[in-house]
Amino acid sequence: MSVNVVSDMHRGDVRDTSTPHRELVVAWQHPVDRGIHPIALLRHRGDEYSFRYVRAVLEVPDFRPLLGFGDLREVYTSDRLFPLFAQRALDPRRPDYQRYVSDLGLDPSDATPWEQITRSSGRRNGDTLQLFPVPHVVAGQVSCSFLVHGIRHLPENRPVFDGVPHPVTAGQIGDVLDGLVPGAPLALVPEPTNANNPEAILVVAGEVPVGYVPDLLVRDLHRLREVTQVHASVIRVNGPDAPSHLRVLAELAAERAHGFEFFQDPRWAPLAH
Repeated sequence: MSVNVVSDMHRGDVRDTSTPHRELVVAWQHPVDRGIHPIALLRHRGDEYSFRYVRAVLEVPDFRPLLGFGDLREVYTSDRLFPLFAQRALDPRRPDYQRYVSDLGLDPSDATPWEQITRSSGRRNGDTLQLFPVPHVVAGQVSCSFLVHGIRHLPENRPVFDGVPHPVTAGQIGDVLDGLVPGAPLALVPEPTNANNPEAILVVAGEVPVGYVPDLLVRDLHRLREVTQVHASVIRVNGPDAPSHLRVLAELAAERAHGFEFFQDPRWAPLAH
């Protein structure tokens, strides 16, 4: 693998919108307050991978540069997926490989490491990094898959929507998830009383909250809902033996979103120029 450090980002300033899910947000979770902060963008274009920090990283308390990416103001390129992220994909030789990639809704015969980390959020036990695909907007149509977050913690959060508390138990959530099928509609309900994030958006199946939209997406999702209708549905539901963060893979879709772009406020600006 060859890794290059590039100080001039001019040729990469325009985002690749020709192929879905070719750019991932790299987020870091603070180990104490558990806040999730965007820190960088990871891109796959043709035969090249690139990594660049974004301006938001300058405001993250206690953050230190990632291993292999020590300079906040450089662009890193490689002809292979960087080891820090490649190790978040499962080796096909592992005995649990087929089960794992099937839980992600991928074909075990050709699930690339990039596809794995795109679907799985790149999570590892005890890790502080998460990955999230930049939603795809083509000809005014929005498409984005996401894993429903917070399923395990929802009962203790005592969710509130439409101004009414909707306490749920783990058993109730499990029963609802067991009844979901691919294509089933999901409601997206703002929860402004959420103590951790007033912009939080609940994912609701029927009348039962089952989790949350990932925090990294909610600010732009609120903006998108101001200009068009946003729909959500189930792509895949895994059984109760799957980790909670892999239980539900969902999809966001919207039309008539011409000119809309995600992650465009100043905190997403690259530090390297």
